[in-house]
Amino acid sequence: MFADNTVIRDPESCSRSITCLDGKSTYSTCTGSKPFFDKSKLSCVSSLAEDEADGCYVSCVNATNTWIGDPKSCFGYYYCIDEQTPAYGTCPDDMHFNSAIQECVWTHTSDCHSTKFDYCSIIKDGVKFDNVLGCDRYHVCTKGVLVDSSCSSGYFQKRTGACEPKTSVYCDAHPFPKNVCGTEKSPKKNALVPDGATCHGHFFCAEQDDGTPDPNPRWGRCNDDLFFDKSSQKCVEPNKVVCTEDRCQGRTIPFVLSSTKGCRHYLRCGNGRTIDEKSCGNYFFDEANEMCVDRILTYAIC
Repeated sequence: MFADNTVIRDPESCSRSITCLDGKSTYSTCTGSKPFFDKSKLSCVSSLAEDEADGCYVSCVNATNTWIGDPKSCFGYYYCIDEQTPAYGTCPDDMHFNSAIQECVWTHTSDCHSTKFDYCSIIKDGVKFDNVLGCDRYHVCTKGVLVDSSCSSGYFQKRTGACEPKTSVYCDAHPFPKNVCGTEKSPKKNALVPDGATCHGHFFCAEQDDGTPDPNPRWGRCNDDLFFDKSSQKCVEPNKVVCTEDRCQGRTIPFVLSSTKGCRHYLRCGNGRTIDEKSCGNYFFDEANEMCVDRILTYAIC
C-alpha cells in the first residue's frame, strides 16, 4: 500500500518500525534508552509525546526488574531495568506474553487479542498511500485524521506515492465511468460496457429488481490479444475496435497497430504498456507480420 522507502510504525508494536521496499517489510526495533518509535520523527525516542502515544503508554515506576506487556501486541513486552528504562523484547514464535505470570505462553493458552488500529496512528501526516477501493484513489493523514482523496487525472501509483498516467499503473480496481450502468430513466440491463480505462476491460451491469442502474457492476476483461467491442458485446480482434486507451495493454506481441489515422503508425510495447509510437512513412503497418509494407491496409481503428 505504500511507496518505496516509506517508514511506518509497526501496528503491533510501540517499539518497531517497518520500512517498505518492493512490496516487502523490513523491521527495525528500538532498544536501550530509546525504546519507542516515533512515527512523526521517524526515529527511536525515550518517551512518546501525548499525541504520539496512542495506547503506547508504558511506565516502569515501581516496576523495576519486572516485565510489562506491550500495549499494542500480544507477543511483545518491556523489561524495566529501572524506573526510567523499559527495554523492549518479544516472545518466540507461536507464544504470547502473560503479564500475570511474567512469562511467555503458547498462543493456544493465551487470552490475548491484538488491538485494532487506524492508519493514522502508524503513519506520518502527509504521506499518501494506496486506497484499494479504486485505482484513482489514495489516503493521506491530515492532523491525525484519515482523508480519502482522488487523483485529478490518472491513477495513483502506490510505489511512488504519486498520481501518474493510468497507462503506467497496473490496476485491478478501475473506477466506474460516469453513469456506467445508465441512468434512473434508462438503466442498462444485463449488458457489458467499456471500463473507460482499457481496451480489453468491461463492466457487467446486472438488471436490478427495483429497475435502478446496477450500483456495483462487476469488472472483467477479454483474453489476451482481444479487445471488447461495445456494439457486438463480444471480445474481437483488436483492429476492429475503436479505442483510444493504451492499445498495448492485453497484447502479447511487441508491435501493435496505432489508432492514428492512416494505418501507417504502430506502437512499441513493453510489459503490456506503450513505449513509444513509430511511423512507417509512406508505407502501411502489417501487424500480423510486424513490418511496414507497401500494399494498402485499412482497419476500423485508423
